[in-house]
Amino acid sequence: MLQVSLDTSFLITFADPERPNHAVALEYFRHCLTQRIPMWLSTVAAGEFEVGQPVSDLPLQNFRIQPYNLPHAIRAAALFRANREDSASPVEDRRPIIINDLKILAQAEDDGIPVILTEDRNTLSHLTDRLRERGQVNVRVLLLSEGFTPSRIAAPAQDELRLPPSSTPS
Repeated sequence: MLQVSLDTSFLITFADPERPNHAVALEYFRHCLTQRIPMWLSTVAAGEFEVGQPVSDLPLQNFRIQPYNLPHAIRAAALFRANREDSASPVEDRRPIIINDLKILAQAEDDGIPVILTEDRNTLSHLTDRLRERGQVNVRVLLLSEGFTPSRIAAPAQDELRLPPSSTPS
């Protein structure tokens, strides 16, 4: 089933018309509404958002609330350990891990949500890619900075396909 998780940076960008990728966030939001793609709002992301702006400013009626529970905590701890033990990455490449990013990623993975919409290229995207390479997660991130590409919700890995250009008959 097509569904997406919305991370904190997506919510901030969605709520702030002054942010560079606000229009892209709006397009994804509208696309999910029209296509009836469930948008999951983690209570972890809601708490982070609330630090800077009331979560009640968001159109909560359009989101499915995703509580953080014990299986999510156990998955997040396993992902943290897997990332910490990643000896394949050079030390200088290890970026600080934001524990809430791990929680949101663990929730999506544990609940079978294949895509996280985000603007976070530096931590969440990098962390997810590293854990995917190790076979720890199947979740993919779609970065708002890459523009609105609705087909990537259904096939988030399409950018990884290396197909030869199609030849057209002359």
